[in-house]
Amino acid sequence: MNHTPLRIEDILHEYENTRLKNKGLAYARRDEVYERLPRVKELSEGGALRYLAAARARVGGQDISGENKAAVQKENRQNSAEVRSLLKEAGYPEDYLDPIYDCPLCKDTGYIDDKRCSCFTKKLIDRLYLQSNLTNILDRENFETFDTTYYSKEPAEGLPKSPYENITGVLHDAKAFVRDFKPGGGNGNILIYGETGLGKTFLSNCIAKEILDKGHTVLYLSSNELFERLLGPFLMGKDNSLSELYGLLFDCELLIIDDLGTEFTNDFVRTQFFELINRRILLGRSTLISTNLGLKQLSENYTERVMSRIIADYTVFYLYGDNIRYQKRRNQYA
Repeated sequence: MNHTPLRIEDILHEYENTRLKNKGLAYARRDEVYERLPRVKELSEGGALRYLAAARARVGGQDISGENKAAVQKENRQNSAEVRSLLKEAGYPEDYLDPIYDCPLCKDTGYIDDKRCSCFTKKLIDRLYLQSNLTNILDRENFETFDTTYYSKEPAEGLPKSPYENITGVLHDAKAFVRDFKPGGGNGNILIYGETGLGKTFLSNCIAKEILDKGHTVLYLSSNELFERLLGPFLMGKDNSLSELYGLLFDCELLIIDDLGTEFTNDFVRTQFFELINRRILLGRSTLISTNLGLKQLSENYTERVMSRIIADYTVFYLYGDNIRYQKRRNQYA
């Protein structure tokens, strides 16, 4: 992934353009209705003039009695109800003249009470995917294109299921994870492990695409990107441009760490890895980890503390069988 600095100014400018677009659309609707329904124009402009007069009176220091204020509010409610009734009779939605927003939560500002809206986080992640070309990968690697015929139906030595039976069960559980994934957290975590070439990254991409398609925020990083190009440079104060990406590690609804174990492992990596997965568990955020390492190797590389967290809070998918990459290569030259 190319970690070009994420410019907040660019996103704020996008919000400004969205507000201008929607304001123009609202004005066009207003002009259309006013031309067709003069009574709506009369009611709307009358209410606006009364509001303006009251505002000027307050600015001028005039005291508006509670009785007069209540009367104005009552009249405005009646006029609003008549406007909605007229719109409905003319075949318009009752809220046709209401303000228009792409995101009603933040009203297209990107913020709710000085806190970033979920739509802002999604815009940040969308930019990361454009940089990494991951969108194109997810178009190719998804549940629709996952081919189970590469997994043998012959019994696997020392294992209760054939590779085919195993992957069929894994896909069923992975799809259930996606189906049940809901806003607000508490959706659980997944560890996918097995030897190289068995579809771990492909399966991670399948899950990522489905969660993204449901409108959730997903951040996808290889272990090298996570530790060597993000956590190391940022936490050691060498690259402040990564601050937005660092924040997404904890804010995104699903964090995918691909190929854990390929990074250079040291005390810094072990400590940060535990802090990351532990904090996300406490926040109720979901994490998906894929690795070539077995459970014993994970424990040796990342300490018992990490393994105890994974065993307690992760659903484990073990993939086994013949290397699919080799099979594809043989088929290509057959």
